[in-house]
Amino acid sequence: MPASAVPPGPRSAPGATAVLAHGAGSTAEFVRRAFPRTALVAASVTRVVALDDRTGDVARVTAAVVAAAVRERAAGREVVLGGVSLGAHAAVLAADRLASSGAPPAGLLLALPAWSGAPDEVAAATAAAADDVAEHGVAGVLRRLRRDPVLAGDWVVAELARAWPGYGDRRLVACLRAAALSAGPADAVLRALPVPAGLVALADDPLHPERVARRWSTVLRTAAVEVVARDAPAADRAVLGRAAAQALQRARSGPGVGP
Repeated sequence: MPASAVPPGPRSAPGATAVLAHGAGSTAEFVRRAFPRTALVAASVTRVVALDDRTGDVARVTAAVVAAAVRERAAGREVVLGGVSLGAHAAVLAADRLASSGAPPAGLLLALPAWSGAPDEVAAATAAAADDVAEHGVAGVLRRLRRDPVLAGDWVVAELARAWPGYGDRRLVACLRAAALSAGPADAVLRALPVPAGLVALADDPLHPERVARRWSTVLRTAAVEVVARDAPAADRAVLGRAAAQALQRARSGPGVGP
């Protein structure tokens, strides 16, 4: 069913479905741990649909988010869209498509957006990571990261070690290269969205700069941002979901950007 055919439909039950997309090199399994239903209570979410698209192609991920939102709306459920990194980019682009068809989502849960508009230096770092994997393989890159005294025990490295082997060398390289070529949401898209958004950033994260989340929060019509410590998810990945849900709740409470 095309986005233009999404019926507004009444809610059949309280609460909303969160349709969530993961980032390049990640998986739906990570999203389910970072955004469990219990962490999204503040956003009135009662159901979570985590998509798994490992292409790194933001256009394809966007289409998957739209399709999932259409299915949820057809079943009479309200929808919140969201994602992590590239998944956050796709969620915004999907919200734009749905809003253009007259069926905007009820909100956005956006974690760790990486860039806006044309690919930038963060995208270049993603391309460099792809080249590294192409040369040394997943096993070789992970071995080096684990031996790095600065990164030893880092939760992000632990997540890479959990996700990357499931891709394999070729698939991961293709995914990272596709992501590095994907444009993020343009300011015009962000500015036009009639949807409240909750954003979360990690302090001192070079691959998902805090400045990007803050920029999005100032360009979006109604948004709030929460910044958590870089190592906060080490003990509990769901800190990301809770922070995004709290930010969305603040955005819905009134205009303005925070904190």
